[in-house]
Amino acid sequence: MRQEALRCAAAGLRVHPLYEVSDDLVCRCWQREKCEEKARGKHPRLKEWQKQASCDVEQVTRWWTQWPTAGIGVATGEQSKVWVLDLDGEAAIEWYKDQCRAHGMVKTIGARTGRGRHLWWEWTGADIGCNKDVPVKGVDVRGNGGFIIVPPTLHRSGVRYEWLTTGAYIDHPAMPPEWLVDAVKRPPPKPLPKMISVPSRIPWSAKAADEELARRLRLDPGARAVLAERLGNVTEQHARKVKCPQCGDRSVWWMIHGTGYAKCSHLNSCGWMGPLTALLGA
Repeated sequence: MRQEALRCAAAGLRVHPLYEVSDDLVCRCWQREKCEEKARGKHPRLKEWQKQASCDVEQVTRWWTQWPTAGIGVATGEQSKVWVLDLDGEAAIEWYKDQCRAHGMVKTIGARTGRGRHLWWEWTGADIGCNKDVPVKGVDVRGNGGFIIVPPTLHRSGVRYEWLTTGAYIDHPAMPPEWLVDAVKRPPPKPLPKMISVPSRIPWSAKAADEELARRLRLDPGARAVLAERLGNVTEQHARKVKCPQCGDRSVWWMIHGTGYAKCSHLNSCGWMGPLTALLGA
């Protein structure tokens, strides 16, 4: 394990040790037999491994001298200059084969995993992060912020990860084809919601508050989406019949001013008053 960790470090890959599974496939993390099945043999041993993962030979030697059977994790992304396509299961492998038939195959280094394949690709500068089931179920992406497990680490199934460098594979990460980068890169960020000024009109009547909330919802799609999702019955016309967090009566009304606040306002009101955000969990 140490030899392979050092080989990865020498190639410029930032490695870090993992809690391994024992010969009887029990995770050697603090949970032992109680460790969740999907997590067995995949726990980083280091706190803040994202910062500590290293390609320094002396540091890597110290880690695997202390934990000689530790699994090997490689931090993916820009700093290691690689990202990995994880094909988890036969359906994911078939999806990739179909894409290769349609676009042409580009050979790269691969690894056999417990359930599928890891395909390693050279970093292109595209914004590739970590996604699950993208673009289809069973196809995972490991880029910036993630890590991948390296052979000969023992998988929880009892099968060791194994490098694949012949046939459809080569012995180094290749430049990924354009179609693959387009399929896995992060979508562009959504535009920020439009900032809306709120007039300093005091005091607010219930009617004026409803009208002002309706105005803000019309102008701010982000606010409309969030409020509609969290409150369920908020529309552009009104925001009444929202449950009071204290007494449960649905006569709370909104007062729009600055960040805004709400007040319990039924006939026998409990007197509750709080920020608008308090209603999102009500």
